[in-house]
Amino acid sequence: MNYKKVVKFFLKLSLTLGIIFFLVQSGRLNFNRLLLFLDSPLVLFTLLFVLIVIIIPLTAFRWWMLLRAIQIKLPIQRSYILTWIGNFFNATLPGAVTGDLIKGYYLVKLDRKEGKTKAWMTLIIDRATGLFGLIVMAFFALVFNWRLIISHQNLQPLAMFIIALFGAIALFYTIILFPFPEGRDPFIRLINKLPKSDLFLKVYNTFKIYQHHWRTLATTLFISIIIHSLTAFMFFLVSKMVKMDQIDIATQMFIMPIGLITMAIPIAPGGIGIGHAAFETLYLLIGVKGGADIFNLYIVTQLAVYLLGGIVYFMYSNEYKVTEENLLGDEN
Repeated sequence: MNYKKVVKFFLKLSLTLGIIFFLVQSGRLNFNRLLLFLDSPLVLFTLLFVLIVIIIPLTAFRWWMLLRAIQIKLPIQRSYILTWIGNFFNATLPGAVTGDLIKGYYLVKLDRKEGKTKAWMTLIIDRATGLFGLIVMAFFALVFNWRLIISHQNLQPLAMFIIALFGAIALFYTIILFPFPEGRDPFIRLINKLPKSDLFLKVYNTFKIYQHHWRTLATTLFISIIIHSLTAFMFFLVSKMVKMDQIDIATQMFIMPIGLITMAIPIAPGGIGIGHAAFETLYLLIGVKGGADIFNLYIVTQLAVYLLGGIVYFMYSNEYKVTEENLLGDEN
């Protein structure tokens, strides 16, 4: 008997069950709230369909594209499995990046130092691309519905904030794609003067690798916009279900990204707590009460789906472990 495998099996089982027990006991995961969907089964089916059939596969595909562009040839089905596992830990442990650490743990089982660094950096770039997608989506929602959004006086500071962020993203992509002569990149000299310059330099240099893969950057950004637009649509459906008809889809697509950004703060699992407060405040800015309730229904549905990743994590075995051979493949 392989006692190491037995111990690992029970450790995984204990961790998975422990997380679920903690969420249920603390009241953060209350499946009774899903009973509200009994009167609107079509809404529940739509949410589950969008999450399971569209958003999770698109998220896995986005990461797979970033990996493949820099010659880390992770099979797409492995990307899908690791995305499920990452979502499980993102939804159940503090912060929205915990799952990335778990994905990275499996991904960097390589002997080559360069492969490890590149693998970790793709997780940062994937996270950044998701964040950029939120901001770009909010910006276009603002542009195409300028009069409607700017008519809410309380939203005007947020509108200026989104415009500034969009400008910063446009500048960032310009810098990344600009072909500086070798050894004459002024931003490398600037980064070298910063604290923790080694880390920032690794991130910057990894982004610069994609200078010759602008189609990958454009495609992954577009995928992020699709993912977040679908999330805004799900929030819109939930708001309609609870009879908040004064919320239109354009305003939803503008304020929802700001709420989701706050969920990255590592305070509670899945952004619970901080997310409730953020969405309640954002909805109050347009004179609507109950933003926390809308977030609550969405997050419980999301948690119920992402907990399925716990089954994937529990079943994850040596058969699926990432190796240097199947990651890097034939570099030629």
